[in-house]
Amino acid sequence: MVPSFVRPVISVVHAAKLTVKGANPPVLVLAVEHIDRVLSGLSPVLSPDQVAHMYGVARQAHTWAG
Repeated sequence: MVPSFVRPVISVVHAAKLTVKGANPPVLVLAVEHIDRVLSGLSPVLSPDQVAHMYGVARQAHTWAG
């Protein structure tokens, strides 16, 4: 098994106003219009081999079978 570390993101779409109070780090709460800029500025933490492995696992039907 490949250990993976994720950063949770909540993206809010079409909100008239977005105010975030007390979000527990490392959760990112972003308006949809800012998500590309913010996420593209983060450093990748997975190696290309880890990404390929996760992609392969995600494509296997038994991964998602309950």
